[in-house]
Parts: sequence; C-alpha cells; structure tokens
Amino acid sequence: MKALNIATAVLLGALSAADAVADGRNPGSVLVYPVIRTDLGFTIVTVTNSATNPATPNSFGESTNLHFHYTNVTSHPLLITRAQNCTVFDRVEFLTPADTLSVMVNCHNPSGPDGNKGYLVVSAENPAAAFTPWDHDHLIGSAAVILKSGVMYQYNAFAIEALTGPGNPTDISPTNGVLDFDGVEYEQLPDCLTVDSFHTLYPHSLALINLTGQPLDVNTVYLSVWNDNEFALSLTINFSCWFHERMEDINILFTQDFLSLLPNDPEELDCHCNGTQEAETGWIKLQSVGVRRYPAGLDVAEDGAILGLITTNNEAGFGGRLLWESGRQNNGNFGLSGPTDPSPNN
Repeated sequence: MKALNIATAVLLGALSAADAVADGRNPGSVLVYPVIRTDLGFTIVTVTNSATNPATPNSFGESTNLHFHYTNVTSHPLLITRAQNCTVFDRVEFLTPADTLSVMVNCHNPSGPDGNKGYLVVSAENPAAAFTPWDHDHLIGSAAVILKSGVMYQYNAFAIEALTGPGNPTDISPTNGVLDFDGVEYEQLPDCLTVDSFHTLYPHSLALINLTGQPLDVNTVYLSVWNDNEFALSLTINFSCWFHERMEDINILFTQDFLSLLPNDPEELDCHCNGTQEAETGWIKLQSVGVRRYPAGLDVAEDGAILGLITTNNEAGFGGRLLWESGRQNNGNFGLSGPTDPSPNN
C-alpha cells in the first residue's frame, strides 16, 4: 500500500498525454494501450463506459462486454526491435452504463516472476452475444505505468471508432474473427507518426506497434529526424509485433554526444536562462514503407498501420504521450496469429 501511495503522489506531477487523433479525443469501440509493463514494476489500466442509459429488467441498457487482448512479447536476443515471440492472453469483463473498471495488470494478465511486456487491445463486445464485437463508441481509458525505481508515467489510450452503426456487429468485411481497421468495420489507422519533440535531458524510450498482417511480419519504418536547427538526418528500422526501447539504444543519432556535433541552436532548451543550451532537442517523422511476411519474405503491404508512444525509461521521468498521426491506410488488423522466432537476417 505504501508503494501505491508514492505512485499516486508521482502521478500528480506527470505530464498529460497528447491528443490521439486529429479530430479530438473521441470515445471508441476499441482502445489500444501501446505500453504494458509488469517486468519492471506494475501497470494499472482503466476503461470507462461513458454511455449512461441504465439497464432495465428487459435490457442491458448501454452495458457492454470488454474483451481484453494482452499481447505479451519476448524480444529477440540480438535485435531489440524484433519480437522472438508474440502471444495473446485474453479475458472478458462486463461493464454497466456509466461504470469504470481499473485493473492491476500484474493480476489481470498473470505471468511468471519476471513479468510481461507488450501492449493491450480492448474491444467492445455485445453482452447478449458472446464474443461478438460491436459498435459501442463509448469507451475511454488510460494507463499508469509505475516502475520499481519509483518513476511513473501515465497516458491516454488510443481510441478507434466503429463504423457499422450503434449496436451493430462489426465483424462484417469479411466475417473472419479479426478486428479490421479498414474504413468499413473500424476507422483506418495511421501509417505515419510524428514525435513532436525529444530531448537529451532525460533518456526517452520509443514504443511501436505493427497492426498490419500477422504478429511477426516485418514492418520497415523510415525515420526522418531534424535537430533543433533544422539539420536533417534519417535512418531505417525493421520491427515486428511491438518493441519499447531506449532511443539511444535504437540508434546513436538520439544521443547527446552525437547531436552536439551537429549545427545547432545554442538558445534551445536554455534551462538556466543564461544563453547556453543544456541539452539537444529534435523531432521525428516515422513513415511505414512496407510490410513483408515472415519468414517467407513476401510483400504484405506497401505501408503498414502503426501506433506508438514515447515515454520515460526506468531511470528518469517526464511522462508518456501518444505520437501524432498523419496518413491513413486500410491494411490495419488485429487478431491474426503467426510464426515465432525470427532469425536475425529477416
């Protein structure tokens, strides 16, 4: 109980998450939580049913089932942005109108002593028809990640609206047991994300989710990076399923030592108001440029649906926020299964 009180105090100083979609923070029928970590501490997930029409003796009212899909990831031992294994643990909860549910993920998504890491998808389902996803655009939620070091960050879930009409089933195009983010069942997802800023005062960590194809299909992402003086840089990363890694471990480009060698603006991030820059800053555009099937190597899509989050790491804190989005494509999906253990050269 003492640790939870400390975490609550830290929460008061956490930065709020950025807007998830360009047209505002709208409730949805699917919520995506890009980072769930119980290997470094614990995570609290909250889902609220913002619909308020009460149940009656003859109706559930605006109640809904919540299908929790925890994607638990084992990282590749040689490639930090690749998953060696990507498995789903699921459970269903019932949420009455105007109800909110908070769960301790360490209990809700049981694991061994080393905990789990990955992401969470929560989808609304018809309480009168088991395992039937439906249009219930009333879900809102957030997550709080509390690390063993005492660092904490909180972020809003990414909400996705259904498009089949209130109360209608969504698995229609075709009926395949998959959540299709195709502009017919649900909103399309971005293939381009933007990190509005990063700095080297504290180490940042970047999380990305691939939502095109099968879990271990490889999404190639091109990163355009600009420093605080508009100096352009670039790199390409290949990832599968999900990763959440320190940016300086992903590439030296994000380190103070490297960025300080570039032409920069000395008045940027002048923490002591003395005309001297204390740390380097920049921003990033991430563009998916293709998804290929693992292990066959066949093309799956010219670009892939991606979601992301930028957070603190386990040593220092500044908060957590969703990445900005641009571009939409109709290859997004969730629910397919795939092979495991990718080799380093795929």
